[in-house]
Amino acid sequence: MPIFRQRQALAGLLLFKATFIIRHRDISVIKRLLPFVLLFAMSFSIQADDTHSMLTGKNVLILYKKDDILSKKIAAYYADKRSVPSSQQLGIQLDSNSSTLSRSQFNQLEKTIQPHLSKNIKVILLTWTKPYRVKCMSITSAVTLGFDEQYCSHNADHQTGCHPTKNSPLFNISRSKANQSPPWRLSMMLSGENFEQAKALIDRGIEADGSDPVGDAYLVRTQDANRSTRWPIFKQLVSLWPRYKGITLHYVDDRYRVKGSSVNHKNQLMFYFTGLPQVPDINTNHYLPGAIADHLTSAGGNGIGEGGQMKTYRWLEAGATASYGTVIEPCNYPEKFPNPRILLPNYMTGDHLIQAYWKSVQQPGEGLFVGEPLARPWSAK
Repeated sequence: MPIFRQRQALAGLLLFKATFIIRHRDISVIKRLLPFVLLFAMSFSIQADDTHSMLTGKNVLILYKKDDILSKKIAAYYADKRSVPSSQQLGIQLDSNSSTLSRSQFNQLEKTIQPHLSKNIKVILLTWTKPYRVKCMSITSAVTLGFDEQYCSHNADHQTGCHPTKNSPLFNISRSKANQSPPWRLSMMLSGENFEQAKALIDRGIEADGSDPVGDAYLVRTQDANRSTRWPIFKQLVSLWPRYKGITLHYVDDRYRVKGSSVNHKNQLMFYFTGLPQVPDINTNHYLPGAIADHLTSAGGNGIGEGGQMKTYRWLEAGATASYGTVIEPCNYPEKFPNPRILLPNYMTGDHLIQAYWKSVQQPGEGLFVGEPLARPWSAK
């Protein structure tokens, strides 16, 4: 029997068993069994449409700033390494010093991009560090979802305070729906303080492809309760799925740690999720190609500078291949940050980095995705 059919049959058997148990109301067993049913279901459904989700340079539109030498150089290197056609490399006229686009400026950007959005374009890559905002939205979310103030905490309905936002239609979306026509065009920012940093990031993404890494994932509850609102998700994921495809998951409870982090001097780090304004010891770790790391805090996506809260680019400089941070105060809703319970299963069963990362955030309107989008460490097999 082909492996696809075997998994389908096993999932069906597990589901039958779960149904039997439900009838007998053994809730404790149901809780243990259900995640495995879902995992097997995901596994064989992902294999079924794997070929339709594959991305190459032919699916990428690169945007670079015309008057920015670094932006142009990064775009050219990426295009060469990922074989992006010259017709899909587009120079944009943008103010090099502005962090935020107005609504009218963004409308002009959309008009410039629109003629280049052929059916094959599924990824839009921005090779600069600013602008990173469109009014109250991140620029990556505005490019992908379109500008809509409902994706912001503060809009016509809410002028002040903390509020959830509109949900992303891409949250935990199936591959078949993600590849609908016209396709969703996922965006990500790729840059650095200098060309060497950006080049190293691109090279890591390419090195990740098909690498089937063996390493570790660290999901950390820190002493900062306000920035650790994802900890129940972390703990549940590790208890249900402690190891898969060579990745060992660790739930780390650092609530009572006075100084530093328990995640230091780690040699095979593939995932790192935490919550602090400044994450210590990240440069002591070795990050595997394709690694994803992020921290829940207010201003991680606010540019590349050293001031204030730690920026997402510090993760990339430490060796991660992608990160995520908000560009405006989101408050600490876990829905506004990556959910590893969605991210890991999708990434580890064949999604490209950009696909899995985008699927993992329920309310990404204020969040900026940065990294090498096409990295694909695992196949669907």
